[in-house]
Amino acid sequence: MTVGPGVDIGTARADAESDASVIARSRDEPEAFAALFDRHADAVHRYAARRLGGEAADDLVAETFTTAFQQRHRYDPARGAGADARPWLFGIATNLVGRHRRAEARRFKAMARVPALVDHDEPLADRAADRVVARAVRRELAAALAALPARHRDVLLLV
Repeated sequence: MTVGPGVDIGTARADAESDASVIARSRDEPEAFAALFDRHADAVHRYAARRLGGEAADDLVAETFTTAFQQRHRYDPARGAGADARPWLFGIATNLVGRHRRAEARRFKAMARVPALVDHDEPLADRAADRVVARAVRRELAAALAALPARHRDVLLLV
């Protein structure tokens, strides 16, 4: 049913409702939460992409809204911006960005501890020399990457 040319009642209702109302209604009607995604997914994606890059941002947006949906009973419009859910969603996204970066640093630290893989096609003498150099460089590189601030590490990893 429409209220005007091309305006669906469901869409008009979702646009007129505050975020707090949508979240409250989604407790009884889970499908109502989709309106929150429609309103804010692009902004959350831009935020995540600036911090993690495009590929990771897609996953982070999905995880942000999944977490928000699962925790919607904890949303308190009296905190923060009132009826606007963006600060709440950005808070969730920020926590997930931090978790992503900590996991990335752990992976680099683990790489620094793992010896390089052996290539059995090379002569033994070449392999031995390459292993010594690679092991030293790999550990130093991984340790250096782990020590960098995330934004600097991201720039180096893009190359």
